[in-house]
Amino acid sequence: MTDKILSLEDERQIIRLMNLYCHYINDGNAEEWAGLFSENGCFERLNPSPASVGGLETPAGATEGRDALHELMIGRRKIFRGLVRHQNSDIVLFKGDHDDHAVGRSTMLITDWRDGPGRVSVITDCRSEFVRKPDGWRIQSVRLKTLPMVAS
Repeated sequence: MTDKILSLEDERQIIRLMNLYCHYINDGNAEEWAGLFSENGCFERLNPSPASVGGLETPAGATEGRDALHELMIGRRKIFRGLVRHQNSDIVLFKGDHDDHAVGRSTMLITDWRDGPGRVSVITDCRSEFVRKPDGWRIQSVRLKTLPMVAS
């Protein structure tokens, strides 16, 4: 298992990337958010997040490529209106298939403040892959699986 441990510097850089991912979504900063991904990066929701159980009415599906990711975030900015917060926790990172590849797992908690007092909207199991490029680490893929929630 120790052969899968990243250097502290690589881990620090990837965790920073994951934190910026959340801040840029929260701020509605589509250009910076898409820029965290590699050119052919992918964001995929493995199952829908229906509003009927407290979710954000997000369909399942994948978005690939930096330009498409930028457009996705522009659409989310209109929906979120700066009133939805993403927090990434329980982050665990490992070396991937080679020195310029890493894989991660985390839990993402999304709270929704659009109707006044905040409430937990979505909890997801997040699986990510990262690639090191000449200008630093980038997100290769983020795959989210929404955990079942009980309607309130």
